[in-house]
Amino acid sequence: MGDKGNRYSPRLKAEVALSAYRNDRTLSELSAEYGVSSMQIGRWKKTLSDRASELFETGSSMDLEKITDPLYKEIGRLKMDIEWLKKKRGGIERR
Repeated sequence: MGDKGNRYSPRLKAEVALSAYRNDRTLSELSAEYGVSSMQIGRWKKTLSDRASELFETGSSMDLEKITDPLYKEIGRLKMDIEWLKKKRGGIERR
């Protein structure tokens, strides 16, 4: 059985990587403070450096239009279904 290792929250990773990127403390000092190996901190710092520009790209994966378009289409379809059912029901006597 293999140990899956420690699991760190994205928030902690970002905080540690930003601290390392500032270069105001050594990796050894950060390692002692956060309880994370200096090798791991170095990897997080590199990831931050390599991928920081993605936060500012247009058309990011968090584009609101991508999320809302399918929902509005579904709402429209459901409204049409309701109208059809109302018309259908109008021809049938109520009991």
